[in-house]
Amino acid sequence: MNAAIPGGSFAPAHLDQFSQKRYDTHRHSNPTEGTVGMTEPLATHHAPRTTHKTDWLLIGVLVALVLPLRLWLICNTEVTARDSIGYIRYALQFEQKPWAKVLQQNHQHPGYPVLVWLTSLPIRAMEDATTAANMTLSAQLVSLVASLVLLVPMYWLGRQFFDRPVSFFATLLYQYLPISAQHLSDGISEPLYLVFLVMGLLQMVHGIRNRSVWRCALGGVFAGLAYLTRPEGALILPALGLMLIVMQIRPTWRCSWWRCGGCGSAAVFSAIAVGCTYAIVIGGLTNKPAPLVAMGFAERAEMKRPVDIAGPLSLFAATIPPTDNKLLSLGRSVWALGEEINQGFHYLAGVPALLGFVWSFAGLRRQPAFWALMAYIAIHGLILISLAMRVYYISDRHVMILVIGGCFFAVVALSELPRRILAWRKPVSQAPTETTGWLRSAPLWSAVLFVALLGACLPKATQRLHGNRAGNHAAGIWLAEHLHEGDVVMDDHAWSMFHAGLVFEEGREPKLPRDLEATCYIVITRSRDPRAQPQSQVIGVEFNPDGTAKSLRTVPIAKDAKTVYTWPPKAEADKVRVLIYAQRRDNDIHPWKKNP
Repeated sequence: MNAAIPGGSFAPAHLDQFSQKRYDTHRHSNPTEGTVGMTEPLATHHAPRTTHKTDWLLIGVLVALVLPLRLWLICNTEVTARDSIGYIRYALQFEQKPWAKVLQQNHQHPGYPVLVWLTSLPIRAMEDATTAANMTLSAQLVSLVASLVLLVPMYWLGRQFFDRPVSFFATLLYQYLPISAQHLSDGISEPLYLVFLVMGLLQMVHGIRNRSVWRCALGGVFAGLAYLTRPEGALILPALGLMLIVMQIRPTWRCSWWRCGGCGSAAVFSAIAVGCTYAIVIGGLTNKPAPLVAMGFAERAEMKRPVDIAGPLSLFAATIPPTDNKLLSLGRSVWALGEEINQGFHYLAGVPALLGFVWSFAGLRRQPAFWALMAYIAIHGLILISLAMRVYYISDRHVMILVIGGCFFAVVALSELPRRILAWRKPVSQAPTETTGWLRSAPLWSAVLFVALLGACLPKATQRLHGNRAGNHAAGIWLAEHLHEGDVVMDDHAWSMFHAGLVFEEGREPKLPRDLEATCYIVITRSRDPRAQPQSQVIGVEFNPDGTAKSLRTVPIAKDAKTVYTWPPKAEADKVRVLIYAQRRDNDIHPWKKNP
């Protein structure tokens, strides 16, 4: 696990493809337009074709090491993420309404919901039903495949700058970090988004290094696919464009303006070709309120519009107290961003990542491809800070790509730290013995540190997915057994409604008898915080007849409401976490069509 850049310097390295042709004649000359007189050092020598077999073998080992974790988490899922419920609703709309209307009515980008819908077709066909269980499985299978595919571009992205051990162990570490492990197994868009994003960044690195038009075009394709999954996927393009301009300013990195323009144009036009259909249909770049607010194109109030049952905000987020002091807001936003990144590293790998970056910087700074990645990180970070200043939160999902980059530096530090410490503590005259020889082995201590870090991650990484929502799951199953025609459920956490099957009946308005005495079930999830006040009302989402979210509705708990279910069963009153109240359905709050 030796770092590729010990002490901040590189071993002799191969030239990039564009420089190789003229290296012998131009190595010591001033570059002219159309030539490049510099080398772009990599962590290893130019590898013959046969060494790629070793890389692919290591990727196969990664799959074998990661697949058990993914299967474990899928088999140990209590409920899917609340955002996943919105994606599932989105996916099912593709077979209920015209696609253009579906895209216009949903804030999320369609890449992930489309794949969830396609995956669900054979699964639902086997069961001849649409249920919470098979739709959850469909969403998680998309994430499972994406998380395994992610191993390939992440490993190869690392190989552009580091040796095999660093790339291998960094890729493995990312999959086992608790937040990454949980999110990559959940029914959310991040796994698919990261696949397209890292593939796009990898092609951008190749395009910058080789001044390759077709590589830049391929990077644009993946940028377009990432954009179809999440709006920030398009950030690859400004990072690439900025770096192409900077390269023309610095003489040692300069190439012909024709090639520079060709690379930039290829990336932009290929990205437009992939993503333009969605943008044309919705009449803009995105329907999501958060990016629009962050860029100043929408008001903060837009964030309050219900996107889906889950709402627009993530439970796993750093919230920031609102303030009119811009400087204070900036400081809090930067601090929140740092907190989320540190949490993404499970707190233990954050400092090693910083050390690895410092120790690697001397060698990496000579590579324009490295600065292209730094440009992307800078743009991404600035947008997150802007988002935090305007909507007062940053989610841990937002920083997952930053943690990917940091994992390489964390592994560099774990490799380099023992070597530096042992060199500092080297005995003056004592001859090495068989015992002291292995005790002073830097690779051995690097392996010990890595195994210790991975071991510290495992308990959290393998936790039951959303296991703290077992009560909401159980409440949904109870409701499914007790609901009758005309009954309604108000649940501010959505899981009970989902597992009761009501999500699949949204928008349906059956005609009911005039004298119907229907029931309104109110699901309350109690906080474990002793300072939390008992709820006297519940906030739910009201839907239009076509199934789209219309508004938030507050339903008070009636004085004569009866407690019909508690979880845990037979628990003491102060230990109950989930309650279901039953009260008469109010026609003023929940009107229904009556039979004549």
